[in-house]
Amino acid sequence: MNYTLLIPPVSGAVIGWITNYVAIKLLFRPHKPVHVLGLKIQGVIPKRRKEIARSIARAIEKELLSSEDLAKALGGLDWEREIEKVVEEAVEHKFSGRVHRLPVVSLLSDNIKSQIKFIITKEIIRQVDRNKGAFASKLKDRVDIKEMLVSKIDKLDLKRFEGLLTEFIARELKHLEVLGGVMGFFIGVAQSVFTHFFG
Repeated sequence: MNYTLLIPPVSGAVIGWITNYVAIKLLFRPHKPVHVLGLKIQGVIPKRRKEIARSIARAIEKELLSSEDLAKALGGLDWEREIEKVVEEAVEHKFSGRVHRLPVVSLLSDNIKSQIKFIITKEIIRQVDRNKGAFASKLKDRVDIKEMLVSKIDKLDLKRFEGLLTEFIARELKHLEVLGGVMGFFIGVAQSVFTHFFG
């Protein structure tokens, strides 16, 4: 067997894998501009970080969660049950400790507590229902999900930002590296076949 025919496929696979590996690394590195032979080199992602942050935030707001969605979600909450729970806990806590000091009142305490809870709960629910629409509207106007996300992403240091992106696309990046090796291998096979039959 002519082992020289194996050299192009093997070297092609290695070169293809290394080329893709380096190309992927150059997406993120160097973090800061470096001058080499008069050329300014910087990773594509660090260089365009603000644009990428805006694109991610825009996609999340458009596809996943907007201020309007948040306002709707809050508008759809079961306020009544939550308010009843809070009022019940507060009345039980405040009332129980003090009511036992008054013997006559302690006999009526359950009835009094129920009445107090009912009055407070109904009043709070009435106020919440009256102002729920205005609250949702204010939330929609004042909370800009996109700008919040851009601000958060922009505050990440470059290593954390790189880590965040690679977490999402780690598998795809590995596939690209392997694909480079596979393509290099088949190009090498084609070269060996050509050399063997026409060389």
